[in-house]
Amino acid sequence: MKASVEVSWTNRRFADFFYFTHIFVTIFCGFMWIGPYEWMWWGVFILYGLTEILWFFRDSYCILTDIERYFRKVPRPDDASQQNFIRRLVKSFFGFDVNPKNAQVFTRFWGRFGWAIASIRLFII
Repeated sequence: MKASVEVSWTNRRFADFFYFTHIFVTIFCGFMWIGPYEWMWWGVFILYGLTEILWFFRDSYCILTDIERYFRKVPRPDDASQQNFIRRLVKSFFGFDVNPKNAQVFTRFWGRFGWAIASIRLFII
């Protein structure tokens, strides 16, 4: 069994800040493409677009999760699918675990779907 690493109060607050920022970005990108206002569509277009770019250049690792892990002093997993944020949210809110690969596929599908709808609403309609 691993010995737990002591994390300071300040580090925990920074980690919590990035965790809640991650929740905000996830909910925003996941649902604001449905909204009636152009600023919502631009937000999804930009935020999710940047997310895909970061995943591409960071071998599918999420920068927000990595920053949170840094402050919590949790080592980065060998496989990016093991740190899937949607998987963590489903497990913490609903109590069941999702296959890491399925969570990753769902995350990308839903994000790209919302990004495509926001793009269509911005540039075509």
